[in-house]
Amino acid sequence: MAIRLTILPGPPRTSEIESLAELGPKQLELLDKPIYVTVATNRASGPPHLTVIWADRDDTHVYINSAKGRIKDRNLRARPEVSVMAINPENPYHWLSVEGTVVEIVDEEDPERAAEVTAHIDDLAEAYVNKRPYPTRQPGEIRVKYKIEPTRIVAFGPLG
Repeated sequence: MAIRLTILPGPPRTSEIESLAELGPKQLELLDKPIYVTVATNRASGPPHLTVIWADRDDTHVYINSAKGRIKDRNLRARPEVSVMAINPENPYHWLSVEGTVVEIVDEEDPERAAEVTAHIDDLAEAYVNKRPYPTRQPGEIRVKYKIEPTRIVAFGPLG
């Protein structure tokens, strides 16, 4: 599936890419470094729900992790459209916005893939707060991993 890519500033330059791996290194660093991202989901009542979260990626998908039953979890299960925005904390005019669809939801209740979900939140915690396992897990909490397939990316700032 092709991803529509728009590069800013200046006159918008729009093209299509096949994977995240085709982004430039300055664009990819916003998903590779432990930069807190804002995730927007759609509420049933209409207005978006925004939250700050951790994220990572492979060459094709962006991944986020949350707890089952939270607002973003309920929103993504009912309406899988999502936006993820990463802003360089050292330069707010260097950002990347990824729009996409959640194409897979796996939680720790899945007997075959529970360890994958737990490892994902532990990997994120190690990257973001240098602690393993995830230090703020609540008793009874069920972690959920979301696989996001990008459909549109807007990149602003250095291309490098």
